[in-house]
Amino acid sequence: MAATQELEKPVTAATRRPAALRASSGGVFHRMLRDPLLLSFAAGAVIARIVFWATTNRMFEDGLTTITHARNVPLGLGLVHHAGEGPIHGFTSALGVLIPLAGELVHEGAGMTAMRLASLAAVCVALVYARLLCRDLGIGAFPTVFVLAYLAFDQNMIFFGMSGMETEVAVAILLAGVYHVHRHDFVAAGVCLGLAPLARPEFVLWVAPALIYLVAVNRGRAFITGGISAALIAPWVIFTTLYYGSPIPNTIVAKNNIYPIPSLFTDGSLTPWLTWLGGQLSGHAVILLFKLEPFREVWSTALIPLPDAVLAVVAIAVVYFFVLGMLGMTAHRSMWPAVAFLGMFLAYRVYFIPAINYYDWYMPPFLALFMFIVAVGMQRMSLSISVAPKTVAVALGIAFAVHIPFSFAVESKVQTVEDTVRTNVGLYLKANVQPGQSVVSESAGYIGFYGGQKLYDYPGLTSKVSVHALQALPPDHRTIADLIASLQPDWLVLRPWELDSLRARFPDVASRYEVAKVFEMPGIPESQLDTHGASGVEFAGYSQVNIDMKFTVLKKTG
Repeated sequence: MAATQELEKPVTAATRRPAALRASSGGVFHRMLRDPLLLSFAAGAVIARIVFWATTNRMFEDGLTTITHARNVPLGLGLVHHAGEGPIHGFTSALGVLIPLAGELVHEGAGMTAMRLASLAAVCVALVYARLLCRDLGIGAFPTVFVLAYLAFDQNMIFFGMSGMETEVAVAILLAGVYHVHRHDFVAAGVCLGLAPLARPEFVLWVAPALIYLVAVNRGRAFITGGISAALIAPWVIFTTLYYGSPIPNTIVAKNNIYPIPSLFTDGSLTPWLTWLGGQLSGHAVILLFKLEPFREVWSTALIPLPDAVLAVVAIAVVYFFVLGMLGMTAHRSMWPAVAFLGMFLAYRVYFIPAINYYDWYMPPFLALFMFIVAVGMQRMSLSISVAPKTVAVALGIAFAVHIPFSFAVESKVQTVEDTVRTNVGLYLKANVQPGQSVVSESAGYIGFYGGQKLYDYPGLTSKVSVHALQALPPDHRTIADLIASLQPDWLVLRPWELDSLRARFPDVASRYEVAKVFEMPGIPESQLDTHGASGVEFAGYSQVNIDMKFTVLKKTG
């Protein structure tokens, strides 16, 4: 009861004082360790993730791609995905590879475990900073409960960190940075801002407004912040420049290669670019609404165990309170760098990321801050109407946690598919591909991790050979079939529709390959396995499309 009363205290002049005049951070953190609300959600978050780990052993394809680089260091290959092409920066996040690397150096094969353990620690850090921010911003008990529940139990928050991605670490670093910038903790802010781009490259969009704000507050001390940030970032930039030839990940180059931004003028007309931009704006608006809906925030969701109307109400309520929260943010000048980051991140997505319902791992850090503003909106309404915001806060918190029994069961089934199909494909290639021979496939994760052969992946996340081959082709002829026709590697690993496309568009090239082996899930009709989007996994009314239930391995003849 005392904790609740403390939460409900309004913002006072003391809470708005500069950081130097407030209680020390050490004292604040000490009190946090005795906060029953925080401890309850931290325990719940850790338990939920451990249960997910134990019941699913989920390993995400993109996480394995990065972990393969770390695994190859103690094997003597270097920080590379595969031998045969030299050093290639085939991962996006520096911390995403350094954390598994630490695990691999301690014990071979411990990269995935290291990332999972880091994610368990990171969610606790994220919850601590979320609680501190709520206190500083005068957010009451029920809106705080909503924020903590979202961070602890949201589907993508749990999935990516416990499946091998750096997502949870990125959320923790972002929230820590927002807190220390808000409090004018120049040294701590420097550490957080230095780690931010190492967690996710697009976090430079957060670093820039944060540093501008701190310069406006105190130019001299802001230089200390900038110096600390630069000292943390510089070693990685120097290393990647010397080792890979550029600090820009090859993954970014490869993705931009497949989805190029059109020229501003085409044949002297602005219309094609405007048409493209309109499609991007509308597409990303729809995707953002999906990310605000439980279950549907996962790109592959096909069926949901709740009525569509319920999800629509959740999204509408979140957007409504977000708008109220944005109005309330005018009273918190120290939060404007975070608001600026939200706006610039949305602009970045619209202009640089294709409007396809994928890339889910980009969103959790953004949505963590988004939900803070939602909580500010709830608090703003509670000043005049007390019951409704409390009810909505609890209901929304439950809505984003209700997926747990459904998604855990489905992800366990997805991992069964991965173990049966792609894992065995990789092991088959490891046993049959001869040294120096090449493979083309879209799957760089499982096939690279378990196979270890020279892989010209599509679209070239881990291969400059693939990137250069696709760059030599017109933008509308950069499919996997085009890549195969250009490179004609020794082996192919294709889904049914990818193989059909090759045979239809390049029959002469396809005729040079023979089927070596087919890997597929048993008990599913061939017609379903051969149709894009027709196969999936399901539990109690929740299902996800699965496009990885059948792969054909082909070997070049002659």
